[in-house]
Amino acid sequence: MFHGKVFKMNGTYYLNNSGSRWVNFVNGVKDSITLETKSGKTITRRVLFYESFGNFALANISYKGKKIRVFGDSVLDD
Repeated sequence: MFHGKVFKMNGTYYLNNSGSRWVNFVNGVKDSITLETKSGKTITRRVLFYESFGNFALANISYKGKKIRVFGDSVLDD
């Protein structure tokens, strides 16, 4: 019988055995990232997953119908 409790995912979940790809969940929702375009607009996108790049991490997002990898401080084309 269902008692009304809903368990939402929290934490970091690794997508592969080497640990180079992962997702972060907070209350069942993936992280968001806010980036700026060259014209000065800000856009917010959900991070599909993170990927390690040396000592850094790239965020994989969907932008203009394409999946792209960006750093957290990237400036996007309009």
